[in-house]
Amino acid sequence: MKILLATLLCASAAVCAAERFVPLDRAAAARVVDPAHYTKPTIVALWSSECVHCKTNLKLFSEMAKANPQLKVITVATEPVQEGLAAPLDRFAVPGERFAYGSDMPEALAFALDEKWRGELPRTLFFDGRGGKVALSGVIPEATVRSSLGLAVR
Repeated sequence: MKILLATLLCASAAVCAAERFVPLDRAAAARVVDPAHYTKPTIVALWSSECVHCKTNLKLFSEMAKANPQLKVITVATEPVQEGLAAPLDRFAVPGERFAYGSDMPEALAFALDEKWRGELPRTLFFDGRGGKVALSGVIPEATVRSSLGLAVR
């Protein structure tokens, strides 16, 4: 009985951990996109649960992070936390911090994340870890990801 209870608690904790998102406000958004905050290559992926192309990028970013432990991935859901929001991230085993839009106005959050962004998804911000930042929209090929992060292109 104790083993069953322990197993259920561990399984519940894993599900809860996978569902955890940090609510994003304007101050947190400014920190997430500050190049000085990153000392190693980092991807900040802006995505939505209904965006098919976002999932293509998330899968690639997850695969790249598995192959390169120095690569950091941060995801920002451009919608509030809701049941099942973590499913695409869990399906592709996307590592890293997970943010979701909080109570601030969506337009204010979008502007805080990238003042040149007009809301198109997927939107990805690449930080090379040396102060450089590149913002791109759409599905991004691996070679472009690598060059945007300052990694060797294969």
